[in-house]
Amino acid sequence: MSEASDAARLAGETRALREELGASVVIAAHHYQRPEIVALADFVGDSFMLAREASRAKAEFIVLAGVRFMAESAAILAQEGQKVLIPDPAAGCPMADMIDGPGAEAALEAIAAVCEAPVVPVTYMNSYADVKSFTGAAGGSICTSSNAATIVDYHLSRGRAVFFLPDRNLGQNTAAAMGIPEERVFTLRKGGKIEGLGDPKAGRIFLWDGWCHVHTNFTVAEVLGARKRYPGLRVIVHPECEREVVAAADASGSTEAIYKAIRESPAGSRWAVGTEGSFVSRMAAEFPDKEVMHLRVATCFNMSRIGLSNLHASLASIKAFRASRSPLCFRVDVAEEHRRLASAALRSMLDIVEART
Repeated sequence: MSEASDAARLAGETRALREELGASVVIAAHHYQRPEIVALADFVGDSFMLAREASRAKAEFIVLAGVRFMAESAAILAQEGQKVLIPDPAAGCPMADMIDGPGAEAALEAIAAVCEAPVVPVTYMNSYADVKSFTGAAGGSICTSSNAATIVDYHLSRGRAVFFLPDRNLGQNTAAAMGIPEERVFTLRKGGKIEGLGDPKAGRIFLWDGWCHVHTNFTVAEVLGARKRYPGLRVIVHPECEREVVAAADASGSTEAIYKAIRESPAGSRWAVGTEGSFVSRMAAEFPDKEVMHLRVATCFNMSRIGLSNLHASLASIKAFRASRSPLCFRVDVAEEHRRLASAALRSMLDIVEART
């Protein structure tokens, strides 16, 4: 049997199993997932949308086709009795791995020792539960790439300085978009050294020195080269890219914002996209009336760990669990204290955004 026919058979078996489980299961897939996973999903979106929409569903079981911090977020927001599974628990996030709860606490203490203003953490959604919990305990808020400026501005407007973590690039790009002077933005290097142009006593934003290995691949030279090769091209990139790349592009935005921009653009428009490669390829296939190309092919190998075989295994374990209470395959649980504090940080984000819209 050919590889293609094997895949088709597995896709059919997975779809049949999903249909057999019915409303008891919801499959939530991140935009970066493979097309065959997206085709089976009930929801497709960015990390926060997946957690929010999945937890709003009435399903007892949430299968999160994404990386581990996304499954944790779904577990944090899940309703009582809901169970969250991830098809491959090894699907991690190198950027989220760059800081843990104790490291975040030590960093906040180092910043507070030099900054005159009270300091609160603003933590990117792309972080693990212990760091989200730290954020809630310290009176801070979670943010997404689309609402980072709103959350940062809320805290700055109340006389606080912000410890932004874990993504330095998103923090730099947010500060630049808000017009915060460079001499009031500092980077906290691993080991505790604070670097910047001005006096950290007057700092407004302190950035943890973390980064996304996918988005730091893109360069200004690639932006300029793409424009030269393709007249009329628009370049759009994710704000996890380096600041110079975002400045050189025509636009930047979250995964959802990139998807919306291309979906709503006129037929015949040309786009070069600086974000994860599977997502770019899927948009090119989904919007054939537009020309959608990779700024460069950059793959998130952790996302690609999720395939039909381990998705099928997750669904099969749910069927077995319902029949005999046998163990679920790769259930994701968050300790109650972490869940409570992380939920407070997520609720803070929702309240801020709701109050400003």
